[in-house]
Amino acid sequence: MLARIFVKDNRLRPSFRVLVYILAALAAQLILAIIVGAAYALVRGPGALLTRTPVWLDELIGTIAVVGAAVLLRAFLDRRSVASLGISFTPRSALPECGKLFALGMALGGGMQVLFLLIELALGHSHVLSVQFTRPVVLNVAFWTVFFLYAALAEEYPLRGYILQNLWEDWGYWPAAIITALGFAALHVGNPNFGEMPWLTVFNIAVDGIWAALAVLWTRSLWLAWGQHFAWNVFEGPLLGTPVSGIYTGPSAVTQTITGNTLVTGGKFGPEASILLPLVELATLAVLYALYKRGAFAHAPDNREAYARADEIEETQAVEPGPA
Repeated sequence: MLARIFVKDNRLRPSFRVLVYILAALAAQLILAIIVGAAYALVRGPGALLTRTPVWLDELIGTIAVVGAAVLLRAFLDRRSVASLGISFTPRSALPECGKLFALGMALGGGMQVLFLLIELALGHSHVLSVQFTRPVVLNVAFWTVFFLYAALAEEYPLRGYILQNLWEDWGYWPAAIITALGFAALHVGNPNFGEMPWLTVFNIAVDGIWAALAVLWTRSLWLAWGQHFAWNVFEGPLLGTPVSGIYTGPSAVTQTITGNTLVTGGKFGPEASILLPLVELATLAVLYALYKRGAFAHAPDNREAYARADEIEETQAVEPGPA
């Protein structure tokens, strides 16, 4: 009886593997934080123990912890291919296709933020005061570009990688996609200014989580979802000057004032709290789906495990490339 509950295919049931992963990732993050904090204090002096480590270092520790735990558990607990989590650098012949997916994700993520800005301008809620690339702005954009590259990975690899794949194996694609989308929204509950419009914000971020899960389904990897998440944040904050999920990112290339109904503008939380965001997400999702149906991802690397191949739904059926 217990074996039926806890075991599937002679392995710990995937749903329980998710629980093990969450505990392992939290433990790894705590251990790394203690080690790095002690090293930081040795370098900066005992007084550093009374101050917080830099935000970039905290995020880097978290990224190493969640990615490292996922890789180790996928290999030794799941006994599955690490590449099936969605990011692989082998074979080298597949890297150009991976790069194309990442670049397309960047174009879609950046395009979503530009589209949102254009709508706000048309409605009279946004007023661009200046566009500048002074030295402080360039340095700030460079800092946040590097930061968001690994910060996006720190959310995509656990959620749309390890957790989505294991829940997909156990329950099927859609339950896995919905649960990870809600988990994605839950990660932002503690962000500054979340409480202004909490339910709308949760809904919007969950919709973005479904967007990313569908990107994984259609492109067979995490490359596009990672690129979209990365560019979304870079365009949203350091380039266009709006809050990134409630977080202010300093001097931006575009300086704008935002006025009007916060339901439309997103208020101090930013576009993720706007009623316009689902429309922007649906528009770009339609573009992504059209590319998929035309066979744009037919030659993308496919490292999926058997459960993902076997659990095909209509959208995952092989698509013949359309006319050039």
